Amino acid sequence: MTSEGSTQEQEIEALAVPSPLEQVKDLLEEEQGEEAARIVGGLREADAAALLAALGKSARVEIVRRTPAVFAGQVLNHLDRDDAVTLGRDMGAQELAAILDHASPDVSADVIHGLSKEAAYGVIAAMAHAERVTPLLSYGDDTAGGLMVPETVSLREWMTADEALAALRESRQAEYRSRLLFVLDRGRLLVGIVDLWRLVQAPPRAVVRDLMDADVVTVRAETDQEECARVMARYNLLQLPVVDAQRRVLGVILAEDIIDVVQEEATEDILRLLRIGPMGRLLSPLRRPMLVRVPWLAINLGTVFLAASVINIFESTIAKAAVIAVFLPMVASQGGVAGMQTLALVTRGITLGEVRRKEARRVLLKEAGMGAVNGAVTGALAGGAALLWKDDWKLGLVVGVAMILNLITAGIFGALIPIMLRAARLDPALGSAVVLTTVTDIAGFGIVLLLASLYLV
Repeated sequence: MTSEGSTQEQEIEALAVPSPLEQVKDLLEEEQGEEAARIVGGLREADAAALLAALGKSARVEIVRRTPAVFAGQVLNHLDRDDAVTLGRDMGAQELAAILDHASPDVSADVIHGLSKEAAYGVIAAMAHAERVTPLLSYGDDTAGGLMVPETVSLREWMTADEALAALRESRQAEYRSRLLFVLDRGRLLVGIVDLWRLVQAPPRAVVRDLMDADVVTVRAETDQEECARVMARYNLLQLPVVDAQRRVLGVILAEDIIDVVQEEATEDILRLLRIGPMGRLLSPLRRPMLVRVPWLAINLGTVFLAASVINIFESTIAKAAVIAVFLPMVASQGGVAGMQTLALVTRGITLGEVRRKEARRVLLKEAGMGAVNGAVTGALAGGAALLWKDDWKLGLVVGVAMILNLITAGIFGALIPIMLRAARLDPALGSAVVLTTVTDIAGFGIVLLLASLYLV
């Protein structure tokens, strides 16, 4: 056998080997739960979490129950928050408590928040290290307090570098995941941070006060998680201290946790923008997305009737110039697409803090101008097509002008709707698309038919 043939056979054999997910599913169907759990236990924690997320509820519980609590706790840290909460609800108090003892405190707090009061009390009572989690339970899941890790490593400003390193060796926070250390004064208030690497390189008798950076960016425990993400991105931080009003350290938010927040918030905004809602995930049970989607579809149906009523007003115009009906969906559709582009950009800008109240007028003018330019280009193309098709310059002019006016309208309302929602302290993504498509449909139909009644009839 040639070496080339041998290589091809090896490649075919490699392709024939089922993935861990397929293996686990097959083993669970054959009721070999122990073997399935052994395969999951041999994966990295993040890979095991991804595998569990692709399984059904009962399969997840079966696998987790058969894996060591230490490993299950680490896997829980990598699960989506909703999946972690759902898993927690399907487990008994004793077994869940054993897992949460080995999970990150902020993740444990999220899971406990998702339980009923009675179940939460039972889990907390059964935990061996409940003191790591209970301080976080008074904060909301979407605040800095709910996101932070309460276990921090602190030094005193009067310590020498040698004393500080000795204190770190004796610290019980063996799993502390940041090299940036807090520096406290005699009142245990935060006065600076010091890099561990700088501490290691410093002369033994160098004082921490002289090595630290006194300009520390902090947030309060009640700060929204989106604002925490913006602060960490703005200042390029690896960790963000959470303090009280007196600057006593309550905990720390790590960059790895903020990544999850950014992904979660972006997903939520996209789902809301598309009128699906936060429960409309792809693998959600059928009943949950139905409760979110059907009401929005009903509202959208009502808006369609509004747009249809505009056509009804100009029924006589359509009867006399039936050709104009061909261009109604074209103008309305272009307005909807252009408006959604503006809506997405402005919503993103508001979410990232780029669009504030003082910039609102400039944003509106810019998007109106952009609508005029886009409308002129697409209007010239659509009007030219109408002229060539029907050899009627008036028809081409009506279609072209209608396109320009509708795209200007789309640009203005695509920017105005999220800005107004934010001014009213509402989520700028919530329901914006419904309102916008209603406006562009009504404006598109109305402008085309009004111009047609003036110049074609």
